[in-house]
Amino acid sequence: MTSIPGIADAASTAEVGGRRYAITQYRMPAKVFHWITAGLVFFMVASGVTAKQLSEGAAADLLFAAHKLAGLTTLCVVLLRLSYRLLGSARRSREQPPTRPVLHWTLYGLIVLVPLLAWSGLSAAGDLEILPGLMLPAIWPQRGGHDDLLLRLHAYFAFGLLALVALHIGVAMQDYMNNARAAERPD
Repeated sequence: MTSIPGIADAASTAEVGGRRYAITQYRMPAKVFHWITAGLVFFMVASGVTAKQLSEGAAADLLFAAHKLAGLTTLCVVLLRLSYRLLGSARRSREQPPTRPVLHWTLYGLIVLVPLLAWSGLSAAGDLEILPGLMLPAIWPQRGGHDDLLLRLHAYFAFGLLALVALHIGVAMQDYMNNARAAERPD
């Protein structure tokens, strides 16, 4: 099998539903983007939930500031990652199950949407300071009364993103186990 230039090299196959599919081995930049994004998403969920539970105080303020900074960083990393993927001429292999691209693009969409909802909610609330001296530009009219709705949507979509991440991990584990079984069988 030939490699796809730019992003991925097909290295092995797995069997899903009696049909063989290529397991894609991604190149190093894609792997780095993936694990940076994964770490940031994990940190954002942990810091956001913990800060919300603490509600007030210096620890909660520090966690919210770190959460905002991680959200902005995640948005930038994912936009760079999407640029790399789109400009790196990554094409889906016809041998790949059709559900994989849907899951990946839904993950991309939510990873972009969740920070934008938070940024919009913070803009509406007039709370644009991330760190002392570092302010976000407003992207939503201030004091329009939509801040609670936008931040609630941010939380709901964040938990939806978490569910998709769990599904993504499950699919990756299934591919890994199918690949290991396929490697054990003699052809």
